[in-house]
Amino acid sequence: MLRFSLFGLIVLCTSCSLNHGKPIATLTYSDIAELEGTGIYQVRFTSDVEILELFKSHIGQGLICSVGKDLDFSVAHQIKRSGYGFVERIEDASEKKYQARVIFRESTGEKGAEIFPEGEALKHWIASDKYISCIFRSHSTTYKTYFSNVMRVPTGDLVRAIER
Repeated sequence: MLRFSLFGLIVLCTSCSLNHGKPIATLTYSDIAELEGTGIYQVRFTSDVEILELFKSHIGQGLICSVGKDLDFSVAHQIKRSGYGFVERIEDASEKKYQARVIFRESTGEKGAEIFPEGEALKHWIASDKYISCIFRSHSTTYKTYFSNVMRVPTGDLVRAIER
């Protein structure tokens, strides 16, 4: 019951959200590497906007990647095959450089059931695509959800990261 009430409160609050008026960030892919055989992939990129400083308070923000053709990044939509990672600034960088530790997953359609592919399984997912599409998304308590422009991550780079 508590979850239902909390969900209802969030829906009510988002229905009266304000337009954020923030500039839409253009993300530029830099590189990708697997973190020591963990199945977690560190995606590095730059942005023309300080994406972590957009709102004074936020309830969630991160890099969301779509594996395949589904480019509906809206909050209510669940992408069947996707990746998600929290974004952090690369500290010793003079530019707006960021990284996200992305974990890929597939929703099986059963309530809450997910598969987390690694290695050959992940390579099979991306075999027919030239790139994975990613965006930075941020939820605020007051404003409508913020979305960056789409950034393309070359699947060839991901395959090389898997094979290392």
